[in-house]
Amino acid sequence: MQLVKEIEFQATTEQEAYQRARERLGPDGVILSIQTVFTGFPFLPFLKKKKLVVRAGILEEENRPRPTTDPDLERKQLEVLKVLLEHKTDRKKAAFPEILAEKICDRVEISPSPTGSPSGPPAGSPRPDSQERLRLPLPEDLPDACARSLSEEAERALQEGLPFDAWLRRKVEGFCEKPGEDPLSVHLGGNRVMILGPTGVGKTTTIAKIAALAVQQGKKIALFTSDNYRVSAVDQIRTFARVLNIPFEVVNGGAEIPSLVERYPKETLIVMDTVGFGFRETDRLERIREIHAYFCPEVTHVAVSATGKPRDIKASIESTRSVVPIHKVILTKIDETCSYGSLLWIPMTFGLPFSFFTTGQNVPRDIQFATASWMAQTLLDARRALDVPW
Repeated sequence: MQLVKEIEFQATTEQEAYQRARERLGPDGVILSIQTVFTGFPFLPFLKKKKLVVRAGILEEENRPRPTTDPDLERKQLEVLKVLLEHKTDRKKAAFPEILAEKICDRVEISPSPTGSPSGPPAGSPRPDSQERLRLPLPEDLPDACARSLSEEAERALQEGLPFDAWLRRKVEGFCEKPGEDPLSVHLGGNRVMILGPTGVGKTTTIAKIAALAVQQGKKIALFTSDNYRVSAVDQIRTFARVLNIPFEVVNGGAEIPSLVERYPKETLIVMDTVGFGFRETDRLERIREIHAYFCPEVTHVAVSATGKPRDIKASIESTRSVVPIHKVILTKIDETCSYGSLLWIPMTFGLPFSFFTTGQNVPRDIQFATASWMAQTLLDARRALDVPW
């Protein structure tokens, strides 16, 4: 994707902006950003005039097929936008109304071991450390090294008289931030934030949830996107920005980022969306390196899916770390899995705290600040719901 032509002009309404962009650029023209500015006399509000500063251009995608329409994705986007519009028309609501959705829960049946089994593990049975893990209420999808470490710690705590639930709550305190008076600022970690992650983990929807929370709290926020590989990605995040009435910028190259950032006061929260990548896609990783070098984020979050395989998640985080520094992890799609080992082994393996958890498509209701109490309660509730040690 490359910007082959760019224009800037002023308009009084969005409809006028789109009409003028189409007249000057033709049917291939797209709006890159719209900023609202006021002119006149600040001390005389009735003399203030509103105008829109518009950037538009033509984007061309070379040697890449246009993505096919995904009806299911469009349906979810329409549901999200419906909620955002309802919130926008009624600012007094404390939270977004719920979207009714049919939920499918799969229950895993685990048969108990037969009584009278011979002493000692039979051929092909799990190693002693794995059997010890099954005896303790720890997730089964933990890597062996993490399982052994947690089992030993839990055993010592039990011998000292500390109940397992209390030990677990204390353990996960080191895996996330303490909320403080402003949980959103604490978990974001700064005003210039970059969010990375593999394709399909839900980065753009997560950014929309964070933006909606910021708007609810009255924070100044602007959304940037450098994901020019997918034409639909620009339209999706632009729509979120338009509904929330916040600025939006399309980044076509790293060199233009400093001038875009200078348009906003230092206290503005700027969240950079990035192209999704596979850990073998060196061209996209180099693109991320370039964007990071010019954007200079205070904090970089990597988003990974709770439904991913541990080996793939490790490869993704390691490949990202080889390109740019990572400070925090966003764990997405927790609602789509019954395996919760990633809540434990990811921070243990990489020494990175969690910042947010996402639990569905609803904006912004299905996002949680990563706190020790929420983590521990989720793990304990999952065990009790299945009536098995995970």
